[in-house]
Amino acid sequence: MLEIYNFKLIKSGIHIEVYEYRSKKIVKGYKRRKRNNIKTNKNKVKNNLKLLDEENIQQLDIYDYTKILHKATKKQEIKTKFSISRTRTNLRRTANSNQQLNKFLTLTFAQPVTDLQTANKLFNTAIKRILRAKPYFEYLAVVEFQKDTDYHGNIKPQGGSVHYHLLCNIVMPDNMDIFLWERMFSLKYWKNGFVKIKDIQSVDNMGAYFCKYLSKDMFDKRMFRKKKFFCSRTLKKSIELTGLKAHSFFDKYVSTKPIYQRTFTNEYVGLVDYSAYTINKGEK
Repeated sequence: MLEIYNFKLIKSGIHIEVYEYRSKKIVKGYKRRKRNNIKTNKNKVKNNLKLLDEENIQQLDIYDYTKILHKATKKQEIKTKFSISRTRTNLRRTANSNQQLNKFLTLTFAQPVTDLQTANKLFNTAIKRILRAKPYFEYLAVVEFQKDTDYHGNIKPQGGSVHYHLLCNIVMPDNMDIFLWERMFSLKYWKNGFVKIKDIQSVDNMGAYFCKYLSKDMFDKRMFRKKKFFCSRTLKKSIELTGLKAHSFFDKYVSTKPIYQRTFTNEYVGLVDYSAYTINKGEK
């Protein structure tokens, strides 16, 4: 269904984000017709470094090749920044939509594991063990690499080891020593190394808290085209409202002043006013 609007609202638990598009209205639901018989532009081939074999490179002069390399590098940098921003936004909204995830769990390996595919298999096996014993278990996890240098500044030959940060809803027994619980959990479920847990029930903006643990290092070449986070399928998702529905919700539930505001320019839609709010917990 075609919809035209200039006001969008995204609700993630008690956290509300509002986008007001000042330059142009947004069209939603429009599908472009497929164009047939598209002719390949030969000049575009030069801009694709994957298609430049040694023979092609020799046919280009050094100036042309440098321009192609610079353009491709710049394009990849833009894609990486966009990927980082999009991943952080998705994680923040998912975390804020699931306030039951009030424990921060870190899983590390006793012996260095630098291969992401191997590490992810061990991680998924551990998650299956937990779910068999605790079917209620829900989680949101990010994978990260440790530093490529050791404590003394020496370079690690295979790079930093993989480790995992999780927001989860694991229930800990009352009056149990936290270090004893971590050791028991590691021996029974993780079985690959060490476990650290932190209670974060007092944190209001869970998404912002979680994103503090993310860095650009997790988007190095080893993460290229790999999943950057894992989560339970049962987690709630943020809700997007547009147009009249967004205005109606805003007028009914948002009565406080924004906790954050800014205006930015988007290359596709122009000027955008962004504001963030927190509503009462009883209205979520």
